[in-house]
Amino acid sequence: MSSIRTRLALASAAALALSTQFAIANAHAAGAPHATAALSAAYQDAAAAPADGTSYTAAEVLAGVKKNSTAANKVNTKPHINTMTRAKNVNVYQVATGVYAYTSSMAIDDDGSDPDPDPDHQGDTTFHDSNGKALGAHHVPFYVLGDDCWDRKTPCPHFFYKEHGMSGRQFALMFYKGKVIGSIFGDTQTANDQTTSDNDSRELGEASVKAAQLLGIPSSGTTGGVDNGVTVVMFSGPSWVVNGTNANLNAHAQALVQKALDTLGAAMAG
Repeated sequence: MSSIRTRLALASAAALALSTQFAIANAHAAGAPHATAALSAAYQDAAAAPADGTSYTAAEVLAGVKKNSTAANKVNTKPHINTMTRAKNVNVYQVATGVYAYTSSMAIDDDGSDPDPDPDHQGDTTFHDSNGKALGAHHVPFYVLGDDCWDRKTPCPHFFYKEHGMSGRQFALMFYKGKVIGSIFGDTQTANDQTTSDNDSRELGEASVKAAQLLGIPSSGTTGGVDNGVTVVMFSGPSWVVNGTNANLNAHAQALVQKALDTLGAAMAG
């Protein structure tokens, strides 16, 4: 987690998600020489074209996300904080069943198992890879959400991932200036009981070094980031949890991008 400014349809889709989940589980059960190859193959299968042949572009899906980001679809009743600008103007919308989107900044998270010169660097991340190792911010594109409900209420007046079927390594699309990438939920923003940061769990708008690099955003943990314009679209549920290691989580996330575009595009068009 960065300090405040220094980290300046669809039945076929459902069947595909379920079959992919079983394929991934089987890959993890395979012997060591074959597990990585089997797991990668499972994610490549997940990226196959939908059974009805319909395919959606990133621009089409982003337009649908913006169209569905309405007051009626807003999840939070109190605004979130833009991590970079500190403005209380970020909202989360349910743009399709089980799919949540927000647009905010990108502050740079350089925490985890990769070394980094940032003096605020921490060696751990909230969530780990499938081998139990802290995620590497320079290798894995991940996004950051609040660690708890800042208001200490249920339901939370802010978007709290545990109330919406989300867990560690949950897949998300990230859009910025015509680009789209796959990413995973990898780290959390300061909880109420933590006193080591000026940040708090109401913030939205932080992602890893790798995510920034893939989107063409300055990726330094001390001078990088952008103040706004990054849209994150999160897919809830166990079939959208990405498995893998620091060596292949990026590849697995990118392999799911077209599947996610097609699934969401069809859901919003239906």
